[in-house]
Amino acid sequence: MTQALKLKVCKRSLGITLLLMLASGIQLEVTAGRYAWSVWLHIVLGISLTALAFWHVSLYYKKSNWFSRFATNRKKATRILWWVFLVTAVTGIAATVVWLVGHDHSPLGAIHGKIGFVMVIVAIFHHRSYPHKKRVR
Repeated sequence: MTQALKLKVCKRSLGITLLLMLASGIQLEVTAGRYAWSVWLHIVLGISLTALAFWHVSLYYKKSNWFSRFATNRKKATRILWWVFLVTAVTGIAATVVWLVGHDHSPLGAIHGKIGFVMVIVAIFHHRSYPHKKRVR
């Protein structure tokens, strides 16, 4: 598989997973995490989205120091997305631990949800900040 094809597969997978994650997050906000299956679905989607995001970054930045590369990235949306993604992932892990202990929709989970919604918005700006080639047929 070529680098270009890997990027195409990764970007499409990220987009689909992000939309599913957004729908799952909205559903969790509306029901306050009342249904265990919906929380498990959100956790699985979150793990998938995180893995895809790391694959996406590794396709662009290889094995370099990602923190320094993001700090010097010329696109503001990309720099912001990196930090919002990290905060979302860390709060998501913490909220998962809290949920596993007591099956409660904790304040930490609510904060994670709000940060996650910000991440989706920033991800859209990140996507739009790069020119997209139109396919020639």
